[in-house]
Amino acid sequence: MSSRSAFSQLLWPLALSLSWGVPLAGKVLAQTPPLRLESGLQRQVSAPAPAALVEWLNEQIAAANRRDLPKVMAGYSPDFRHRDGLDRQGVEEAIRKLWDAHPELTYSAQIVSWRQIGPEIVAEIASQVQGSQASGRGEFQVKASVLVRNRYRPDAANPGQLLLVEQEVLRESSTLTSGSAPPTVTFKLPEVVKPGSTYSLQAIVAEPLTQSLLLGAVAERPVAGASYLDVTSFALEPLQAGGIFLQADAPPEAGAEWISVMLVNQSGLVVESRRLTVQP
Repeated sequence: MSSRSAFSQLLWPLALSLSWGVPLAGKVLAQTPPLRLESGLQRQVSAPAPAALVEWLNEQIAAANRRDLPKVMAGYSPDFRHRDGLDRQGVEEAIRKLWDAHPELTYSAQIVSWRQIGPEIVAEIASQVQGSQASGRGEFQVKASVLVRNRYRPDAANPGQLLLVEQEVLRESSTLTSGSAPPTVTFKLPEVVKPGSTYSLQAIVAEPLTQSLLLGAVAERPVAGASYLDVTSFALEPLQAGGIFLQADAPPEAGAEWISVMLVNQSGLVVESRRLTVQP
């Protein structure tokens, strides 16, 4: 017996609403503690970041935290392109829908690395987003992190300022929880797999299976601009083990997928989502 539950995909607008991120790679986390900069911005690079890049990030953080969408979009080039297939208008619509659904989000950011290429700057930037959402089903807590590679060029009308012209998501994850005691989950999924290869997915629940019923499901969806606003639906099934343990086949072509797991017990639910990159 199964039951169906639908949740909006959390990853897409969190990656787009800020072009920043939280470093997740081991070598980044092993560095010395980040230095605090104005407006809550942090950096973990040895060479000082260009002033124009720091200014762009600070303005984006401040604008996002006060829900100033025009100011956020002022940092995007009119010909902005996202590797997932969105243009500037698509990004703006995604952010608007995200903020309508999650009005209490708080943003922070770090510069992971940067390099100058002629007049342009290519930077790996990370962002962390967290907040809550009240609905008829109760209150949901949301946490997400994104690592992106951004390309900037000077604004022709104001060469001292940068505009974002291109973005590629390198890594992203999100967690949604609800209830007094949702399942505690360790989600194990490779970040990158080869086309057509077999990979392992594990969502391990820490709490022992005693008399409590545990339901679970996995959903996968290709990452594409046309499907960013789709809703992810889960067909929940009773679980006999303490989590979900699967072997899955990667798509035969290069690309990316959103992989999400939902686990529900009598006291709450958790939805964990990750981006799986498929490349040769």
